[in-house]
Amino acid sequence: MQQDKHNTSHNRGNHPQRLEAKPQDTLDLREFWKTLVRHKRMILVMSGATLALALLFTLGSKNVYRATATLQIERESTKVMNFDFLELSGDIRDTRDFYQTQFELIRSRALAAQVIKDLKLDDKLSSTSPLTSVKQWLGIASKPTEPSALENAFLENLSVEPVKTSRLVLVHYDSSNPEQAAQIANAVVATFQKMNTERRINTTDDAKTYLEASVKESKAKLDESVQRLDTYSKENSIIIVNDKIETTTSLQLNNLAADLQKVEKDLAEKESIYAILSDKTKPMTERVGALQENVAYIQTLLKNLDDLKALNAKAPNANLRKQIRQREDEVEMHINVKRGALPGEIENLKNNKRAFLESEAKAKAAAIQEQEKFIAYGTLRRQVEINQELYQDLFKRLNQVSIAGGIAANNIAIIDDAQVPLKKFKPNLLTNLSFGALLGMLLGISAAFLREFMDDTVKNANELERISQLAILGVVPEVLNNTPSQLAQLTIKEPKSSVAEAFRSLRTAMRFVLRNDNSVVFVTSACAGEGKSTTATNLACAYANAGSRVLLIDADLRNPSLHRTLDVHATTGLADYLQGNIDTSELVQATAFSNLSLIPAGKLPEDPSELLSSPSMKALLATARTEYDHILIDGPPVLGLADALVLASLADTTLIAVRAENTRMAAVTNALKRLRQANASLSGLLLNRVALHRGGSYGYDYSNYYYNDDKQTEAGAAKKGVVTTLRSLKLL
Repeated sequence: MQQDKHNTSHNRGNHPQRLEAKPQDTLDLREFWKTLVRHKRMILVMSGATLALALLFTLGSKNVYRATATLQIERESTKVMNFDFLELSGDIRDTRDFYQTQFELIRSRALAAQVIKDLKLDDKLSSTSPLTSVKQWLGIASKPTEPSALENAFLENLSVEPVKTSRLVLVHYDSSNPEQAAQIANAVVATFQKMNTERRINTTDDAKTYLEASVKESKAKLDESVQRLDTYSKENSIIIVNDKIETTTSLQLNNLAADLQKVEKDLAEKESIYAILSDKTKPMTERVGALQENVAYIQTLLKNLDDLKALNAKAPNANLRKQIRQREDEVEMHINVKRGALPGEIENLKNNKRAFLESEAKAKAAAIQEQEKFIAYGTLRRQVEINQELYQDLFKRLNQVSIAGGIAANNIAIIDDAQVPLKKFKPNLLTNLSFGALLGMLLGISAAFLREFMDDTVKNANELERISQLAILGVVPEVLNNTPSQLAQLTIKEPKSSVAEAFRSLRTAMRFVLRNDNSVVFVTSACAGEGKSTTATNLACAYANAGSRVLLIDADLRNPSLHRTLDVHATTGLADYLQGNIDTSELVQATAFSNLSLIPAGKLPEDPSELLSSPSMKALLATARTEYDHILIDGPPVLGLADALVLASLADTTLIAVRAENTRMAAVTNALKRLRQANASLSGLLLNRVALHRGGSYGYDYSNYYYNDDKQTEAGAAKKGVVTTLRSLKLL
């Protein structure tokens, strides 16, 4: 029956509850903060070291003085040359490019060499850079003697600072000698102004020489083109009238066009008069109006006719009607005479029109033949005009360049000369210390995160559960300033401590895992030093304190420790029993704690794994099940040894102790892989020695909860305060 219970428990243990924590993909600021808290000692040490170095550097650096001169730089309002191919200095259209060019000219090597030469600074220059100061401390700095080295030392101390929203520029020079700083700053701005003027004059002289040659060449081309045009005009009888090209044919064509227009006008007029005179349906006054001769006489006849018609209308009689007919016949006679002469005139005009058209056609044919002459003449004339415009433009620019060369205006003005500085510019103690503290903090934080990234030890409970696929059954906080024997007995000797509460919680969790008594629990770890023996002892004490009969077996036959932690003196133990040297009556040893018995390891054998896998070990456990409520086995680490795999196969379940921030995650996974390959029943993990005050991500906190004890003395409270203070100082 007892064996059936063992099999049922073992089978149930093969399928432990596995809690899978979903990995966090989002940024967790709390994790960042906890990382900083865990490594705050390193951050503070690095910050302090950097701050100390900044202080030493500041105190050891020599004083540097800065002299400042002020320049006003204006862009040129007018250009001497407006041709792209003549702009020798470049056309800087963008204001930023223009001023940046001026700044670089101030810091040019040519200007530096000129100032060094003028002031004779060959042996008076000294660098003020921090790197040079460090080299001088080390005694490896050499004084610059070569021209390039002198220029480099000069330019290191020279800086240019534009004044925002203005055309002013501040020229700074740094030196350990305040008088030298002012002297060099003034020399720099004066030399820059002088070089700018010389550069403008040289540019004007070069442009003048170029323009003189261009004007001479353009004049020769103009004369040549004029001569060709004149020769061609004479050879082809081309005449210029009112700035228009004319020939004999073109003049004749123009005259014919005028005559033809006049004939066409007269012909149209005659035909119109003939049509009106021939149309008897029109009123007589309209027909008479078309006559151009004897108009006054005819108008008199028409007036007499109108008077007769008026009298006849008042008093009709035959005499008046006779007179009316006579007058009408007389007017009609004049109209017929004029109408009869018009056909001959019209025919003559038509003959003249035909003659003019024929003459015009002949003239147009001749003009077409002369068209090529006009085209050639136009080409020659345009060449003359182009050459003349170019010559005039170049001649105008030459005069402008000559005038500008005489003026020699400068767009650089010195506003303020540099004064001898009265206060040092650097080093600035407050600035250097602030920078050192900030740099040290940044370096410390970077080192902390680098260490965190490179460190794969167990620091997060959720991550440990996710990787191991096992539940964390308990978390034991770290306890300082205790011997191994004291740590092993904390559950009984200090029952109100956070460690005791942690193991009582572990005892409760194991009850839900095992579901029955008389079970065998194997306590191990991935590597040595992770607290497996302390875990086994405190868990046994927790069971014993609850009134259960507990047997603790020290099965670590390579490095036993339980007999020392429980203050048990034994010369024989498990190894002697398995070798058949003693019987069970001499095997079990009583301890100072009630309900807790111990089987020590005994004399260390040569092959522990063979002894642990012997039938005697199985028989011992079977006997222990009948006499004890709980059997706990403290065995060796899993990695590198076969003993742990043998003991795990004999136990109902295996509890793995993991030391926080010490055990590597790879070691845990490798140990679990070996145990699972041996078909061991795994109950879960115990996270041991958790430094909760360091801000770890373990999800448990025992540091802020205490039992209220009315009997707690003031001395105990003072002791707690002292311990807390010492712990804080240690962390710092």
